[in-house]
Amino acid sequence: MKTVKGHNKIQHKNKFFGLEFFDLFFLFFVFWLVFTFSKDLLVNLVVMIGVYLFLRAYKRGKPPHWTSSLVKFLLRPKRYLIKRERKEEVFE
Repeated sequence: MKTVKGHNKIQHKNKFFGLEFFDLFFLFFVFWLVFTFSKDLLVNLVVMIGVYLFLRAYKRGKPPHWTSSLVKFLLRPKRYLIKRERKEEVFE
């Protein structure tokens, strides 16, 4: 019996260390902040591990790209255009 070879990872979210790209970007931003303002390596490592564990717990059970969708929703302007694209959509 012949079978078709499938690629299972196409539908899955990309993960690095259990986090998506946007979460890793946030983690690197926190890394930059922590190491800019503090010179104590032990405190910095504890803060970074805490942020990483918080992000892992936050992402548990969430759909793919949850954080980036939330940020896009919060940053998007809350106005709607009056101009319609098609004439059929204009209500008279």
